Amino acid sequence: RSLTITVNPAFSLLNNYLMQNIPIQTLCGGKAACGRCRFRVLENASHLSPVRPAEKARLGEALIAAGWRLSCQSHALRDITIELPGLEEKLDDLPQSAV
Repeated sequence: RSLTITVNPAFSLLNNYLMQNIPIQTLCGGKAACGRCRFRVLENASHLSPVRPAEKARLGEALIAAGWRLSCQSHALRDITIELPGLEEKLDDLPQSAV
């Protein structure tokens, strides 16, 4: 199942998800410490903000090279296509009116 949202580039992807009631639960409150908000870029990685040092420290070179980023550290500057691990199950748990 796919989901299309409009984001405000002034806010991190994580904050955009939360403002639109997309259930992303982090343990660190968006400080790049837990990695629970990670996502994989499928298209248009160049449309994301640059990798930040905290994100690089948490994920490492190999995951970043494979297209993984942290939602709490990333801003979408234009259209991107991503994969959020576990999102479908989380959305299935919401009332349909919330999605």
